Amino acid sequence: MVILSAYIRLAEVGIGCPDWPSCYAQLNPDTEKKGVTVLTEDSRNVAYYGARIAHRYIASTLGLFIVAIFIVALRQGNARTSHVVVPIAIFAITVFLSLLGYYTPTRSNPLITMGNLLGGMALLGLLWWLMQRDTGGAEAPSASRPLIPLAKIALLLVLLQIVLGAWSSANYASANCPGLLQCEGNILAANNMADAFNPARTIELDATGQVVRVESLGLLSMAHRLFALLTAGYLAWLVRKLKSGAEMKVKLGGTLVALSVFSIGQVALGVSMIWLDLPLLLVSLHNSLAAGLLLSSINLLHRLTPPTGSPLPATLRPHP
Repeated sequence: MVILSAYIRLAEVGIGCPDWPSCYAQLNPDTEKKGVTVLTEDSRNVAYYGARIAHRYIASTLGLFIVAIFIVALRQGNARTSHVVVPIAIFAITVFLSLLGYYTPTRSNPLITMGNLLGGMALLGLLWWLMQRDTGGAEAPSASRPLIPLAKIALLLVLLQIVLGAWSSANYASANCPGLLQCEGNILAANNMADAFNPARTIELDATGQVVRVESLGLLSMAHRLFALLTAGYLAWLVRKLKSGAEMKVKLGGTLVALSVFSIGQVALGVSMIWLDLPLLLVSLHNSLAAGLLLSSINLLHRLTPPTGSPLPATLRPHP
């Protein structure tokens, strides 16, 4: 659902359009509620509408499963392996996303787009955490306790990077920095900084319905890129530190490989996207790798955190 939602949103605002960036972020407030399609090739239109139909059915099916999870979790009592807040939060986010999409399906308000993006990622992360804690798994390494704060920092950095990416995407900041380290205008001006990170900022449209590209959006896009380097650097240091211990290397081997692959993949993909003028499939893949990086960070914290409560019986656990 997260992957399809990203593809639909990016396709509707013109990512990967032929005359990039002049065709990017064309919005029509009068018809937005029906979705704004700027695709020109028949094959891409078929993929777009197929994605919308698939997203609708998958979201409905997921909603039924989440209701079942919510009911079962409330009935588990002391056998619950994670705090009751987790299933409650999952159910609440699902209701929030349903209402947000039904009553306010507009892309000209960055807070609404931000809510959809972060709500989907939060739902994914919480379901992943709940599944791991309920299915048990390998015991935490003996010297894992001092490493838990480091894993929490890694997760926090990944979350902040996702927030920055979501806010940048919601404000259509991509076109303001055509070069890897090159943006239009004086992005370091004080008023640009205040506007770029203003949660109440609004999107300006010109007479044709296209988003007006202001200098503050360049600062937003560049902040996302530079913070990505900081996050990747910290994750590389953490992986190296964990691999230095024999027990950690054995028990966390798969987690560390996944964390490394998604982190390196994100940096390489980010550079490729800029060089290739943000093609639709690569940007969609960028969102998918961000989800993978989030799940890997959560998995690391899970593997380092000793289990609490009673895990599911061995007969109900998935095979390794």
